[in-house]
Amino acid sequence: METDFRPAPRLRLVGDAGLLAPLRRDALRELDVMHRENVLDLPVYDRHVALETGERILCRRLGDQDYIEILGARGGEAEARGSAPPVRRPGVTGEFYAIPDCLARYEGLDSLQNAVPDGELAGWTLGLGSAVSIVPAGEAGLPAYAGLPQAGITREVGVFRLPGGAASGLLYGRGHIPDDAPFSVSCLVRLNAPLEYDYVFDARGVLNPIRTYLLRSGDGTAFVHDCPGDLSPLIGFCSPHLHPDWEEDLTYPWPPWNDDFAANTDRLTGARRASAVCDGAPTLAGEGYRDAAGNAYPHPDGFEMGLQAAGLFISGGNRLLAARLSHFESQFGVVPAVSDPLELGLWHHVVMTHEADGTVQLFVTREDEAQGTAYTGTMPLCALDAACTYQASGVNAWTLRNEKDGEAIGAYRMNPAMDVALPRFFHYALSPGQAWLLSLEALTGIFVADDHEVAQAAALGLVPVTIAKEAS
Repeated sequence: METDFRPAPRLRLVGDAGLLAPLRRDALRELDVMHRENVLDLPVYDRHVALETGERILCRRLGDQDYIEILGARGGEAEARGSAPPVRRPGVTGEFYAIPDCLARYEGLDSLQNAVPDGELAGWTLGLGSAVSIVPAGEAGLPAYAGLPQAGITREVGVFRLPGGAASGLLYGRGHIPDDAPFSVSCLVRLNAPLEYDYVFDARGVLNPIRTYLLRSGDGTAFVHDCPGDLSPLIGFCSPHLHPDWEEDLTYPWPPWNDDFAANTDRLTGARRASAVCDGAPTLAGEGYRDAAGNAYPHPDGFEMGLQAAGLFISGGNRLLAARLSHFESQFGVVPAVSDPLELGLWHHVVMTHEADGTVQLFVTREDEAQGTAYTGTMPLCALDAACTYQASGVNAWTLRNEKDGEAIGAYRMNPAMDVALPRFFHYALSPGQAWLLSLEALTGIFVADDHEVAQAAALGLVPVTIAKEAS
């Protein structure tokens, strides 16, 4: 927007007005700096400045309106550790913010049904594991979500508490993440314990001889994976994927195979002998891994198998990973977006976007910080195979079977202990400004309308400030 036609900035003094008023000139200068910094002309942007005397200046652009807040010096160390600077609501009575084309939003407290009544995901109902509970947002340390009372719009936001383990998780319909097309997902997450790689084949009481990883390659010959390799969807899907050219002879450390390892062998398709073992990964060796003649199990490092995956994942214990990969054996040079470690027990708002050119962006905002952090990767637009019948939060549990007679030859469950709230789904790549506005909705309670709510509020004379799509 041309600066000559930009509405005058709205100024607010928080503290002793007599002491703060002389800082107006400094604040206008910082607003000018913010305009120069915002080289992409993002519709949502801000700048924070802490003065040596303790006062703070907050400049923010929301839509076409600029806001300035001058905040007095904090009273002490305890306050300095408090929440982020307050967020301004729309400055004109009757204004509200909107982001177009959200196809699904799940609140959970009063209903498990998609709160967006129109569009291709309308009518979907969330599936809950029997161990999952739902509590009001306020009981879980989140803000009050007031909705838009002037238009009769309410928000009844619940927090889904996933304890981890069996019967823990949320299930969404298959179409929530589209095939071969851009998309975005967002939610609040509070990780309560690090995710761990599941090495144990519980049904047999031994370590898994076959271990799955998100394998990547630059040339189809050398493959790498993260260590220890744990992975579970925050919002998404992953499942084992067989390499069409990998075959191995193997045996198993349980009866009747362990009567004689050399004589009792099977043919394994789609996996290969482990090429790189993670530090600390247990080996199939020692007591319990010998045959009747006392011979050691011949594959102590086991075998590795790839994965297909699409969406946003918990990985590496307490990191986030954004990825999309359907055929690791032929999709080369991929780079997932990986976050810094999350602090356990702290709410984070997360947005993943996947653009038409393959760019993946991951936006993470902590509840105790005003600004988020962005991470970038490159992944192909692709479609997962028939194993993908749903999308999920907190569900990665599979049993591997051999082709000959369907015998179970491995099983694992990596379901994290975490709290999840406000999952949203879009079939386009959100802009950084849209992602930031969603973080304000989630962490401060600011109202962000979906399309049907825009129509309802506009019919009553309220005015939407829409953060529009960018090309994706």
